Amino acid sequence: MEAIIELEGIQKSFGDNTVLKDVNLTVNKGENVVVLGKSGQGKSVTIKCIVGLLTQDAGSLKVLGEEVKDLGEDELKELRTKVGFLFQSGALYDSMTVKENLAFPLQRVLKIRDESEISSRTMEVLEAVGLQDAIDKMPSDLSGGMRKRMGLARTLIVRPEIILYDEPTTGLDSITSREISQLILDIQKKYNTTSIIITHDMSCARITANRIVIMNEGKFIAEGSYEELEKSDDEFIRSFFN
Repeated sequence: MEAIIELEGIQKSFGDNTVLKDVNLTVNKGENVVVLGKSGQGKSVTIKCIVGLLTQDAGSLKVLGEEVKDLGEDELKELRTKVGFLFQSGALYDSMTVKENLAFPLQRVLKIRDESEISSRTMEVLEAVGLQDAIDKMPSDLSGGMRKRMGLARTLIVRPEIILYDEPTTGLDSITSREISQLILDIQKKYNTTSIIITHDMSCARITANRIVIMNEGKFIAEGSYEELEKSDDEFIRSFFN
């Protein structure tokens, strides 16, 4: 088991508000870890620290063996090419077609200029998310579920080793949510990605998780499989599964 993400004693405050009090977590290669917790508990702050969008006040945070807070600007940019971050909104460029949205990170981040490679990678990820027929559409022409798929395709196109999902099924109907959850699982198997998935959707948690961790009051208070936590003697933990 190879540790890909390691958090030890992470603390983070915003003024007088301490959001992360003592966060400890290890995520192993190829593992999907689902994070559950009520709103405002620090779930999104945790993954923003992992990708270097925020810096913790105390503790050690290593990604792919590197202490993130010690990285220089160029080293941080290099790390981010290996870490995909799927935002709730999908973060698509509305003025670009699906094809142009996918080409953009290849050209700007990976500096790829070969049009045949760009085209090949574009079709590979569109096929992976089932959107090959939408290649010339604008984001405004896509349904909510298609936009989620498109956001995932743009994350995948740089071939990250790690994907951080922030509420990947929010705002979707139950059928589309299950499709996106299954897609997350399929991507894990096809690309051997290591992922952290923040969700309130228990169906998504059940489908995608190798392991679930529960956050409360700025720390992780429990971890285990869906089945183990569902049967917990702790009323707070069990409340997520009712």
